[in-house]
Amino acid sequence: MRFALLIICLAAISLAAPTNFFDDAYEWTDELEEFFGKVSEYINTAKHNIRSPAACEASKIALPSYASGLTSPSGLKPKYVALGRGTQNYTCADSTSNSKPAAVGAVARLYNATCIAANYPDLLASLPNLAYKISLSTNEDASFPLANLELMGHHFFYDATTPEFNLNTTPKKQGGIVMTKKQGAIDAPSGAFSGKYGAVPWLYLTATEGTVGNYKSVYRVNTAAGSPPTTCKGMPPAFEMQYSANYYFFGE
Repeated sequence: MRFALLIICLAAISLAAPTNFFDDAYEWTDELEEFFGKVSEYINTAKHNIRSPAACEASKIALPSYASGLTSPSGLKPKYVALGRGTQNYTCADSTSNSKPAAVGAVARLYNATCIAANYPDLLASLPNLAYKISLSTNEDASFPLANLELMGHHFFYDATTPEFNLNTTPKKQGGIVMTKKQGAIDAPSGAFSGKYGAVPWLYLTATEGTVGNYKSVYRVNTAAGSPPTTCKGMPPAFEMQYSANYYFFGE
């Protein structure tokens, strides 16, 4: 049954293309053509494996190989993967080249990409680059248009040093709350989509007091854009940089 749902999901991605892209809402690119080409291939493959009982099992999820530069989630189990789309937020002491932007958190919506992560990691890896180029819907509860991914939560900062991931979206969809602390970081790989000033680093976060659920760590990977300019010259006191990334949640 879950694999049948996966086929429906992939088909929805494919069928969404004419609606989303031929009304001039988004610019058709070679990258999008490659993405939808892979979706079509996977639909055909899925049709021949519809009875597979473990189609969307989180146990099949693995971090990208580049994330080996971060602490390994040894002994922990993958629980969810989310596509994050939002802003990295910064402040400037003044608008001169003598000041550098200071990071003051992030705000993002999280969309459930667990099933794609379990079966099609190459599709997952390309999602943030594509998602960065698509504006979020004004409808807070809407699914993400590119892959019809369901909203699974929100990411923001509880305080200056505590990234929070709230996975409670409705009374019936209570995924828990993950309060975290940064434990490690590596620069985004050279091929990452840079946006205007570069892709934000990949992160390793550990769960802290206040977490609801058996979560232990969160990884931010496959980042697209989000970095600020090197100085505050010409910048306002507070500003946002659009970004996207994949978030992997691990627990016991």
